[in-house]
Amino acid sequence: MNKQMMFSNIEQVKSCREKIIRITNEKVEELISKGTGIEFLRQVKFTQNGYDPLFEKPLNFIEQTNQTFTYLVSLLALERLFELYPNSSFRVDFGTSSGYDIESEDGSIICECFSATAPDSNQKLNKDVERLFNNQSATKKYVIYYAEIPKEKHVDNIRSKYKDIEIITLSSLSI
Repeated sequence: MNKQMMFSNIEQVKSCREKIIRITNEKVEELISKGTGIEFLRQVKFTQNGYDPLFEKPLNFIEQTNQTFTYLVSLLALERLFELYPNSSFRVDFGTSSGYDIESEDGSIICECFSATAPDSNQKLNKDVERLFNNQSATKKYVIYYAEIPKEKHVDNIRSKYKDIEIITLSSLSI
């Protein structure tokens, strides 16, 4: 499934974020109201009771959790990029294809996004920075992420190694 969308202004981003939050709230409330705690956990673990709030299709609840926060971080990153480059258009890849998470229409700006417990979870920050570093054509490179556990020393070590890549830690998800 193609999970790419083009954005040309911040209003589109805000509308998309509002849709994700509204649908997520509706679906989670619906799931919680369906019985006991153990039944809830059974459904979360074993069924397709989740829902992709952006592309509107059923999926496992755990996957919904992961996708929802990845979407929200990507949209916050996109807002930040529109603040810096208001005349640009960006393609956002909300899926797992081989492209960058966010790329300007002309390819000069690239960005990787993620949400995690900590920036060193699964070496995600390191892998994203290395991936951007290997791109020789983009002139502006960003990693924008959200993590509950900051691990600032880890992030600073990576920043000092890759000075041409801007690493931005989101302090909240602005929900």
